[in-house]
Amino acid sequence: MKELPLGRKPAAFPPYLFKELDRRREEEVKKGRDVISLAIGDPDIPTPAPITEFAAKAVKKASNHQYPYGRGSAEFRSAVAAWHKERHGIKLDPDTEILALIGSKEGLAHLPFALIDRGDSVIIPDPGYPAYKTGVLLSGGRVERLPLLEKDGFLPDFGRLSKKTLSRAKMLFLNYPNNPTGASAGLDFYKEAVRFCRKNDLWLAQDAAYSEVYFGKPSPSVLQAPGAKDVAVEFYSLSKTYCMTGWRMAWLAGNARAVQALTKLKENLDSGQFNAVQETGIFCLRNHARLSEPIRRAFQARMVFFTAALKAAGWKVFVPETTFFVWARPPKGGRSIDAVYRMLSEASVLATPGSGFGPFGEGYLRFSLCAPDARIKEAARRIGKIVW
Repeated sequence: MKELPLGRKPAAFPPYLFKELDRRREEEVKKGRDVISLAIGDPDIPTPAPITEFAAKAVKKASNHQYPYGRGSAEFRSAVAAWHKERHGIKLDPDTEILALIGSKEGLAHLPFALIDRGDSVIIPDPGYPAYKTGVLLSGGRVERLPLLEKDGFLPDFGRLSKKTLSRAKMLFLNYPNNPTGASAGLDFYKEAVRFCRKNDLWLAQDAAYSEVYFGKPSPSVLQAPGAKDVAVEFYSLSKTYCMTGWRMAWLAGNARAVQALTKLKENLDSGQFNAVQETGIFCLRNHARLSEPIRRAFQARMVFFTAALKAAGWKVFVPETTFFVWARPPKGGRSIDAVYRMLSEASVLATPGSGFGPFGEGYLRFSLCAPDARIKEAARRIGKIVW
């Protein structure tokens, strides 16, 4: 029989950036080279022992072996509401304004299906996390890029958006603390963003997956801005906060209509997250300070060392106040991907090309400090020996 055709949508996407980088890394490893990968934001720090010990007991509970409640258990949603009340001083209704997710990436990719129609435009930050674009294109939407420039601290200038763009736009994605740049946003910025979205009838989707990886003042929530609940939802995750990327537990909070729209979509797509993982999430939120603080300190120490090492090697570094990413330009200009492959070839160190996050990321590289301290120090030593 002839080969059956595939749908057109998968063919519209290039290979996922990190899969291609990993393929390159494997090629170098097969040559016998010791490659240090600082490309992917997957913490090397193990999930804290109190969390895994609690989870082991939760897994053994027979009551957790049945289908979970799709939108998240009432206990998990109540724990999320209590955490936001203590952390941000905001009140959320667990029944209508909170939805459990199987990791924030699936929620980010599915939200456009719930909030936009085919042909609507969605404004995404550039550089930005690839999942925003993926969700928009798969749902039949159009992507409009909003530049994040270093001279603006990688905060968007909404004045760059034309009347034509705004007339067909339905939603705006934001992401602070920011991946890939490590930039942070204050409450004044969120107030401006909320006013802008209310004025232009835009949904505001703020990705706060890195909210608890900060090195100075705690990161605010967009939901603290007056009127935010009229237009905004915010994504949170256990992944980076507690080094639980493989556990896939996150939530959406904010505008009740938007939350319920995504809830309805997910009821037809998945059966929710394993109850034992939800119970573990409750444990994490109730013990937030003692579990998250050591992780923050570890990443901060790495950040201080690595940014100093890059500067000493002649790199132009945007020193972050948040996340575990370092966004930097190599001593000599040129294409991001060329610098990545040169480092891989000459130093056996792998980073991520800024161009993989959008056209406005060109010229930058993103380093992820998700490797043991000794490996980060060795990577810095190798990078420092490259003659650009």
